[in-house]
Amino acid sequence: MEKTVIRYKKNLKLKNPVLIVGLPGIGNVGKLVAEHLIREFKAERIATVYSPHFPHEVFMTKSGGIRMVSNRFYLIRRKGKQDVVVLTGDAQAISPEGQYEVSHKLVRFFKEKLNGSFIYTIGGYNVSGNVVSSPKVFGNATSKKTIKEFEKENVLFGKAHTVIIGAAGLMLAFAKMEGLQGVCLMGESTFFDMDPAAAKAVLEMLTKKLGMKINTAHMDSMIKETAKALKELEKQLSGTAQLPPPIGGENNPKPSYIR
Repeated sequence: MEKTVIRYKKNLKLKNPVLIVGLPGIGNVGKLVAEHLIREFKAERIATVYSPHFPHEVFMTKSGGIRMVSNRFYLIRRKGKQDVVVLTGDAQAISPEGQYEVSHKLVRFFKEKLNGSFIYTIGGYNVSGNVVSSPKVFGNATSKKTIKEFEKENVLFGKAHTVIIGAAGLMLAFAKMEGLQGVCLMGESTFFDMDPAAAKAVLEMLTKKLGMKINTAHMDSMIKETAKALKELEKQLSGTAQLPPPIGGENNPKPSYIR
């Protein structure tokens, strides 16, 4: 395999689809949102992405078999409304060259094969390293029109002044180059590994915007488990240790978003 390959169901007829991109990254916010949507709406897998730019490893399955690292497109059909396509997966490309090649190919696939025109990329945004009780949603978009549209949904624009590394940023940039509209929605994240509270903040805003009724019971359960684990950690530390300082150091805190 010398280049990225997308294997997809032929003769798909979608109704003005939007794409929601939720890949692994800060707090796994995007992945949590994507997996919740796939589970909640019993989405159908319509395409699988393989690439030499993904990590060089193979998953061992419960049955004793193997599975390659991949990204996957899922379809949520909605009666009388536009279809929703969700992209998630095991990993992102692990090199700058791979990020460019894979991200551009994913955008072109959505535009040319699925006839889509709007892309949502989802991620986490680590603001200070402090625990956030009510996460905000930050945004960056492809046009002033899109910014105004999402400001009405209380998405904060112009408050994040760093860079978006990975597919969440590059796919948005390539969408603009390809004449598509899009927005990156970033949940204010506390935890680098798993932040269901940040994911819920984005999920609620996103589903409201798309007119999708969503049950967040599973996400709420994860939030409670995370809070419980944090309290246990605080007990173990007995007040002798502190959370890691913000990126940039204690004297130079710097907001950050990675993937």
